[in-house]
Amino acid sequence: MEKIISITSNIFTIFASGIAIYLFLFQRDKISNAINLLLNYSTQLTLSELKSKLERLNSYNANAKAQNEEVINILHEIEGQIKGNKLLKSNLENTMNTISKYIENPIKLTEPRKRSLVHELRESIRNLDMNSFNKLVNKNQK
Repeated sequence: MEKIISITSNIFTIFASGIAIYLFLFQRDKISNAINLLLNYSTQLTLSELKSKLERLNSYNANAKAQNEEVINILHEIEGQIKGNKLLKSNLENTMNTISKYIENPIKLTEPRKRSLVHELRESIRNLDMNSFNKLVNKNQK
């Protein structure tokens, strides 16, 4: 009985390996597109989270002492998210430096500077979003 189960499992293993080899050799483009789609989805989630943090940041006034601490906390969240993502880190390096400067010295952060930073980040995210979309569309057209 054990021998029959062992032989059956070996046959299924060989069959599954054959399917994997077939998919790798003849369906590589489809697998690649599926993986790229998943990576693009992950990027879109990250960009959406950043957008929501920007909306939160925009709702606070940096000049109000009571709200300034929350502004700095949100900047910390944004900084951490950017540092933790290679794509964002490489594309938003200048913005990261500005955020770090305001985190280190919150007194320099005024409402006009905060608004400028929010709009700069929003535009950078929009560009990353469009680049991500263009890459996905161009790969699917090939």
